[in-house]
Amino acid sequence: MQTLRQDVSYALRQMRHSPVLTLTAMLTLALGIGATTAIFSLIHTIMLKSLPVVDPSSLYRVGSGNDCCVEGGPQDEWGMFSYSFYQRMKDAAPEFEEMAAFQAGAWQYSVRRANAERQARAMYGEFVTGNYFSTFGIKAFAGRTMTPADDQPSAPPVAMLSYRAWQQEYGADPSVVGSSFILEGRPFTIIGITPPGFFGETLRSNPPDLWLPLQQEPMVRGDDSLVKKPASAWLRVIGRLRPGASVSGLSARFTTMVREWLQTDFMSDAGAPKEWLPQIKATLPKQIIKVIPAGSGVSDMKHEYKDSLRILLIVCCLVLLIACANIANLLLARGAARRNQTSVRLALGRPDRGLSGSRSQRVLFSLCLVGHWESLWPILA
Repeated sequence: MQTLRQDVSYALRQMRHSPVLTLTAMLTLALGIGATTAIFSLIHTIMLKSLPVVDPSSLYRVGSGNDCCVEGGPQDEWGMFSYSFYQRMKDAAPEFEEMAAFQAGAWQYSVRRANAERQARAMYGEFVTGNYFSTFGIKAFAGRTMTPADDQPSAPPVAMLSYRAWQQEYGADPSVVGSSFILEGRPFTIIGITPPGFFGETLRSNPPDLWLPLQQEPMVRGDDSLVKKPASAWLRVIGRLRPGASVSGLSARFTTMVREWLQTDFMSDAGAPKEWLPQIKATLPKQIIKVIPAGSGVSDMKHEYKDSLRILLIVCCLVLLIACANIANLLLARGAARRNQTSVRLALGRPDRGLSGSRSQRVLFSLCLVGHWESLWPILA
């Protein structure tokens, strides 16, 4: 401990004697470390961080693509599906304990609290299947979560409110749970509040404020409803794997299903002209459905910017290495300029204790005093 204290004292003394060098080294290291840390934090948030759910390692996404027109045209890597095709996949995948579908993106709605607000608020809503919250293992912070019984055409309209919206828009008022809200002119009952930190399954700048049952989508959107359109690909799918099950054969199974559907039912489902059929058959080998890990959720940013982020991280690491090399050069130059002082310190035998030492060392110091006075003065100081 005493040696450590002496080393620290010596280091502080040297920094005080060389303020310009100390400041340059600190700024250079701060620049390199700060840039690298900032980029790594961004990569961790977008590409590495897991969803705040139960056992994220058992979650798998069906489909990996992100580009699709809402009309459901053929694509190379499928990532969005119609509701009817989701039901087909769910029946054909016993490996999944739960398999939930949810809207790709969020729509903005006019929402106000019945009998309490005259002016409506703009909120983002996302339609999900009734097993959405049970698939992720999410429990309600207040009230209850949505269930498959709520996701029925004849069920009373209900919704889940996000914790963020509950705090910011309604001041954490507990009476919100069980209250009636008017969404696009139609009444909904808030049955629960999602837990803090849960912003949905997708990393995006406009997370949902409301989660609504998928079967209530026709009531809200009217003629623009997509649920009953078998060729409208607008849903993403995530499933929770059963203990001991494997996803090894699921990709091939789903790929076969989508190719058969394209050859048989797609033309009638989409109302497409017969002239499309030769082109569809020609592109069948390219139609693929992948099953990929979904512990970190769905991220359009991950798919779009992963290569750019990796390059940026490599560049920042190079900047940090250059900063370290510059500091090493500064220290080498400083050491070369002080080689006379270093030689005297080594000759005295105890460079960390200045002039203290044996009689022979003091005699040696006296002999060197005349020839190295300028070099010894910083030591005496």
